[in-house]
Amino acid sequence: MNVRMLVDCRCELGEGVHWRVADARVYWTDIHGAALWSCDVEGGAVRRVPLAADLCSFAFDADGGALGAFKDGLCRFDPDTGERRMLRPYMPDARKTRMNDGTLDRQGRFVVGGIDEENLAPICPVWRAGPDVVEVADPVGIANSIAFSPDGAVMYLTDTPTGLIRAYDYDTARGLTGAGRDFARVENGLPDGSAVDADGRLWTAIWEGFRVEARDGSGAVVAQVEVPVPQVTCVAFGGPDLRRMFITTARQGMDAGALAAQPMSGSLFAIDLDTPGLPHGVYTGGYEF
Repeated sequence: MNVRMLVDCRCELGEGVHWRVADARVYWTDIHGAALWSCDVEGGAVRRVPLAADLCSFAFDADGGALGAFKDGLCRFDPDTGERRMLRPYMPDARKTRMNDGTLDRQGRFVVGGIDEENLAPICPVWRAGPDVVEVADPVGIANSIAFSPDGAVMYLTDTPTGLIRAYDYDTARGLTGAGRDFARVENGLPDGSAVDADGRLWTAIWEGFRVEARDGSGAVVAQVEVPVPQVTCVAFGGPDLRRMFITTARQGMDAGALAAQPMSGSLFAIDLDTPGLPHGVYTGGYEF
């Protein structure tokens, strides 16, 4: 299956993509470009909101605001102006770490981890935010692939350098993880952002892999989407029937020769699939951490 380019945004590190039902738009962040991007379902009416700090992942609330995992911590921010208010700093004594991948559980709580940009050492906590903040997994070097099964009882997570996606029992009432198990090992690339479709398949962007992979409940690859750039970063389902998959990419660290060979790097891509995704939901955990 092949994709089409939707927006030639040339993001340094496109990430955090998801569909917002309230205004029928897809939103994504350029982490190192410190900007929040959005467009309509066909890639039109593009907007770029500059931000005061790098935004790594985020979730909208029901009031038009958003909870953002910025590089330095969790903030409530205005997606129209970029104005933000710090709620909980993230690893303030570790200069080379920042927040990274995050998503909502099925109850509207935000689960997010971080990255050690210096050594990729497993020192970064994975938090569940709302109504309090608690750690829900062992520390990681790069948190990615955070996603939830349709019933919310399984949480997926990878420490990207390991190439291994893990699955955890998830207590939907308390927002806590239980036993974890190996789910799948990614070959020919590394696992990045993920989303789950209505059939429970896990779709994962493969960094340095030119593709998105879908895995069934056993962890076996059952479908693949080819992307014409190497650094595939995150996926989300959207559109009026949730059958369009949006795919962010990056051009981080690519020299002039690599960009000449893959000029669409950093773009937003899309593909229409037979199986729909699941609604992303809104953040319900409050802002008193």
